[in-house]
Amino acid sequence: MHLTPSRRPAAGLCLGTCALLLAGQALALEKSKGVYRIPYADGTDVRVSNDHLKHSPPGRIDMGGRGGGTYRIVAAADGIVRRVVDGFDKRIDDCGDLAASEKKNNYVWIEHPNGEWTKYTHMAEGSSTGKAGLKVGQSVKAGTYLGDESDVGCASGDHLHFEVGVPRATDGITTVGGFLADNAGSKRNRIPRICGIDGGIFASGQSYEARKVPGAIQAGAKEVARHGVSARDYQCLFDQAVASGYALDWIDGFDVGGKVYYNAVFRPRSGAWSAFHGLSAAQYQQRFDQYTGQGYRPVQVESYAGSGGVRYAVIFRKQGGPAYSAYHGLDAATHQSRMNALSQAGYRPRNVSVVSAGGQRRYTALYEKADIGSWQAKSQLTANQYQQAFEANAGAGRQLVYLNAYVHAGQAHFSAIWSSKATGPYKARHGLDSGQYQSEWQATTQAGYATRDVTGYASGNRARYAAIWRK
Repeated sequence: MHLTPSRRPAAGLCLGTCALLLAGQALALEKSKGVYRIPYADGTDVRVSNDHLKHSPPGRIDMGGRGGGTYRIVAAADGIVRRVVDGFDKRIDDCGDLAASEKKNNYVWIEHPNGEWTKYTHMAEGSSTGKAGLKVGQSVKAGTYLGDESDVGCASGDHLHFEVGVPRATDGITTVGGFLADNAGSKRNRIPRICGIDGGIFASGQSYEARKVPGAIQAGAKEVARHGVSARDYQCLFDQAVASGYALDWIDGFDVGGKVYYNAVFRPRSGAWSAFHGLSAAQYQQRFDQYTGQGYRPVQVESYAGSGGVRYAVIFRKQGGPAYSAYHGLDAATHQSRMNALSQAGYRPRNVSVVSAGGQRRYTALYEKADIGSWQAKSQLTANQYQQAFEANAGAGRQLVYLNAYVHAGQAHFSAIWSSKATGPYKARHGLDSGQYQSEWQATTQAGYATRDVTGYASGNRARYAAIWRK
């Protein structure tokens, strides 16, 4: 289960199943399982003229490049080329009265691992088999060149006709025109979910920049970890992971140069769960009340600097566990008072996220009534102080179980929790740039460790990372 309200859909878009009217009858269109990129070469300015609602028949998309030149069409996701036709060179006017067998156009169909197929129509003669060198059965990656935008076939001008469909098992696509068979009421079409655009669905009259985006994630891994994912791409990453059977296990938000980035760890899905990011304080409280009221419990709370002020992320799971207590957005003095009171009542901190806002530290924390042995929690440590505290706790028999980095007064600080109940091999690193972190992650996970905590922070205009791995 997953919900993320951080992006609002454009006016007129549907969030679930779209209900339309076609010939006086209700028509339901499902959103695609897969998440796709804009099917134009990186950097192309693309305008949508007919979205899935406006297109006739519905469920398909018309779009075109803007600015002049030859526009290169690319694969929207990884897959296998199943059909290629590009021997026609003429535009056909007044197609409405023609039989389907006369609607001759150029097209490419690609089958994707999720069972969906994508179609690219009206491309220039010879551009798919000649310039792109496409062959049936060929594997392609998202962004692979497929041909050039044109107006061949039933087209009112140069543009790309794009659609997502699920052909029937046998004889699912006509040879001429490449039309989906058994598609009355557009029942075999799906509304394309598009990565990195507002609302995640194409909207008529809107322009978008085509670019590389997070691609499909292979199922079956013990963990999927990503760091430094831009805010505009995080939702896409999330959707791709969920589509491959993973659940969010860890999320960390941070700011570098006024832009928000995320670190995330996903693991194979088990049980009901839900996760949110980009929430205001009021939205966070609303979601907290809603989901805890439905029997979910928070397992991680996170705060970070974002657009419009402090933002929050949270992961809920529907599972049993000890009594818990949580709060968000408290100043340092109030946080300390609450921590003291909760500690006296037998609660222990699970995570203490800190964000600097308006020159003050703001605290968001989660506690559980659990025995973690001898413990220590510190939240205002500079890098040097953190290293000293780390060594002192190691000498006292305590291991690091939580780490959160943030920038306050222009300097990196750390919030950390140590516990004597944590045992077994583990590793912790901080001050890593992106390349160093990736190398450390690869070596450590290959050695059998799992990523339990990864946090980012700004050092000048560059990102730095700290992490905990545990066997």
